[in-house]
Amino acid sequence: MRLPQKIHWEMKFYNLAKSKRIQCGIVRMSMGWIETINFVGKEYYTKSVTYDLSRKQFFIGVDPSKLNESGDFVLICGGKENDLSDIFIIPWGIFFETLTKGEPINTYSPPKEYLQYKFYLRDRDNGWSMIVEKGEKRNVSEWHYNVDEALAFINSV
Repeated sequence: MRLPQKIHWEMKFYNLAKSKRIQCGIVRMSMGWIETINFVGKEYYTKSVTYDLSRKQFFIGVDPSKLNESGDFVLICGGKENDLSDIFIIPWGIFFETLTKGEPINTYSPPKEYLQYKFYLRDRDNGWSMIVEKGEKRNVSEWHYNVDEALAFINSV
């Protein structure tokens, strides 16, 4: 069975912003993925994830070391099949405060250890929720955008 190719949704979003002449620059890359972008003078920690159609959700992990950093927003770029379709732009403090209501989980098999906060973005009842494993649920519908709305938002902040 062939595994689906990982798509760099955050790179697609970044390139769209550049094509619209939005002031932006990559601040940091990690293992070939954009980790931080500066849009119009604001820092965005980025995540890229593909939608699970059968479960109606995105599933994402965040390294606990990110809690020691600061920024303005968390940008989650998601796609369905081959289309960039869902953008979440969540204020930095709200995002990380929600994560800390859960516990980091070891994502490797013992004896190796790599801790991550794991969470879902679920599309239920015409709204989006962020559900942190071993934590809490928060409505994030107000921070969900289609691509054009997200580009307009980052250009206006």
